[in-house]
Amino acid sequence: MNYDEIIKKYKTPLYIYNVDKLLKRIEYLKSIFSTSKLVYAIKANSFIVKEIEDSIDKYEICSIGEFDICNKLNIDYNKMVISGVNKDKDFIERLISNYEINRYTIESLEQYKILDDLSKKYNKKINVIVRLTSLNQFGVSEEDFKYIINNHNKELMNIEGLEYFSGTQKHSIKRINKEVDYINEFIDVLLNECNFKIKEVEYGPGLPIMYYQTDEFDEELFLKEVNNSLSRLNCEEVLIESGRSIVADCGEYLTTVVDLKSNKTGNYAIVDGGIHQLVYYGSTLAMKIPHFRLLNNKEKKTDNYNIYGSLCTINDVLMKNVDLPKLSIGDVFVFEKVGAYSSTEGISLFLSRDLPKIVLYKNCNCILVRDRIETSNVNYPDYGCEE
Repeated sequence: MNYDEIIKKYKTPLYIYNVDKLLKRIEYLKSIFSTSKLVYAIKANSFIVKEIEDSIDKYEICSIGEFDICNKLNIDYNKMVISGVNKDKDFIERLISNYEINRYTIESLEQYKILDDLSKKYNKKINVIVRLTSLNQFGVSEEDFKYIINNHNKELMNIEGLEYFSGTQKHSIKRINKEVDYINEFIDVLLNECNFKIKEVEYGPGLPIMYYQTDEFDEELFLKEVNNSLSRLNCEEVLIESGRSIVADCGEYLTTVVDLKSNKTGNYAIVDGGIHQLVYYGSTLAMKIPHFRLLNNKEKKTDNYNIYGSLCTINDVLMKNVDLPKLSIGDVFVFEKVGAYSSTEGISLFLSRDLPKIVLYKNCNCILVRDRIETSNVNYPDYGCEE
């Protein structure tokens, strides 16, 4: 990758998503989870959705906006799983009445009633999976799950299976084993009390990403242990739902040093990006150093720096007390492992700074998929908008 040419053409701050690297990552995951299907949660990164269509079995879609993105990209409806805690009647009716969506999740009795009513209204058979709560705001209780099983209209609602997800960045195989045991126990309850056999389980293991330089973790060993655990699920098919683990490693965020200064507390480098565009899970005021590279800096002399962004807040710190080659204005940092969430999860409207361009790097070529966007129009109070 010729960063000099890319920076000259697109400027910084800039996101680069390496599609070739992403596809290799998916193949790697599929080689380990060879008997399972892979579901991609597009909330992690919607810009690479079309690029992975041939490699991913299904997409988890959690809002009408995410559906519109997939629909505009002509994603196969059979690959869509309409999920999320807020699926109102207007949204679901729009889908059922206009599209051949393959599957919906049920996260509450209210969602069950909406799907039940609309399937009857349009005389349309729908496939659903019911999300079992992990004791938070997601999913239904065991009792509500059994109520749905016992009362659903079998002619118009096909319950394909069970969904379960309890969180992200899990490092403990003991925790995953415990969750698999719990799912199996509840599958037995459904069989014994409701005479209902769960055919498939969509499970989000919350696979971890090693964001920081001090992280030590044998990912391959862990993934194999997860695969062994999932092989114990008492169902015909397992679907692994993931976002972060699939896409995080393909992304880079480039930001340029625009100012340098020193005071009694140390040396400071100001970059043209910031925490509104660079998000690492678990980062608290740069107490951990992420994986990064410094481009084209040939200085042998080193110094200690604090790297701050362009926001008017003392919280806009990317790295603290990091030893680097002596910096100059114009040096470029490449922050790694930003393929998941960073471009959408940051406080991107703060200070009305522009949203960066987004580039896909594919087969040694760059494709601009989002131009720079001015946010001043979003933050502007338009007194004439009612006219």
